[in-house]
Amino acid sequence: MTPRRFDPELGWPVSCFFLLFAVPSLYQLVNSGTPTWRIASALTVFAVYAALYVLASMKMWNLGLGPKLVLTAALLALPTALVWLIGLTSTWVFVYGLSLTAMMLPTVLAFSIGLPTLAVTAVLIVANLGFAELFTDWVVLASVFAATWFMGRLIRANYALASAQEEIARLAAAQERARLAEELREHLGHSLAAITAKASAVCAELERGGTPMENVREVEDLAREAVTQVRATVSGYRTASLAAEVVGARAALEAAGIVADLPTAVDRVAPAYREAFAYALRDGVTAVLRRASGATRCEVRLGESWLEVRDDGTAVVPVADGGGVDSGLVERVAGIGGRIDTGPCAEGGFRLRVAVPS
Repeated sequence: MTPRRFDPELGWPVSCFFLLFAVPSLYQLVNSGTPTWRIASALTVFAVYAALYVLASMKMWNLGLGPKLVLTAALLALPTALVWLIGLTSTWVFVYGLSLTAMMLPTVLAFSIGLPTLAVTAVLIVANLGFAELFTDWVVLASVFAATWFMGRLIRANYALASAQEEIARLAAAQERARLAEELREHLGHSLAAITAKASAVCAELERGGTPMENVREVEDLAREAVTQVRATVSGYRTASLAAEVVGARAALEAAGIVADLPTAVDRVAPAYREAFAYALRDGVTAVLRRASGATRCEVRLGESWLEVRDDGTAVVPVADGGGVDSGLVERVAGIGGRIDTGPCAEGGFRLRVAVPS
């Protein structure tokens, strides 16, 4: 969702409030003895000027550069007409047009228009009213122009910050969704592969006329474990345990009828590497269960900074540097400075090896 650049509900009351400062000067104009037609014309022009000022205050942040330039031209032409009607003592009316020019235009354009306008106004005041008059309305014009320019830059900076914060939130949400998807794929993939293998054993037992209650109960346990994994993943509190993965891998392999030659302890693995190795073990065993390679045996070997999973099935073309391996595992192994190698073993079968250089 894109944040609103400007709230019109805020624009019109603020601009109307600033227009109230013009009331005393307009009152003096009405009672100044100026010809009636000039007073009527000036009040009409000011009414149009004020309406345009309020409209521009509400719309300027959502307009392109072209419409902004048109508004700027109108906002400077109307006060020029007022000065022509009632004299140089009314140069204060430029304050509204110059303030919006400074605020809504890019810096180069704002100064390219505002500074010449101020300069011409100053020359006319000095030439016709004297140098002393320069320190009344003209100083206010210059000060307001500078102040509103700074205000415009501040508003733009705030908008940029809000947009950046929204983008950060969007990227964080996307990253969290990616994490959930990756974790669910990893955890459910392993559990479903084990359930599939155990279900195949149940079917085989039924075909032989047996009563596979033990296998059915194991399928139920595996399904419950999968539900627990999903809940832990969604809550964001799940971390992989190498010891638990060794136990789970043994159960999954045996359920599939594959001889599991796994270590009985994981103490020799450096603690900093155990979580990444746990994911590597899960990925490797899941690949053995999924791959239609005819594997009858799976071995897992562990060292202080390496892990190896190999089977005796039909090998595939070797792939190095994590190619063909789950991207989440590649990132985790890279996070500990490790390397993934996959490919056929010299004596047959397939191997996945994760190692962290010393």
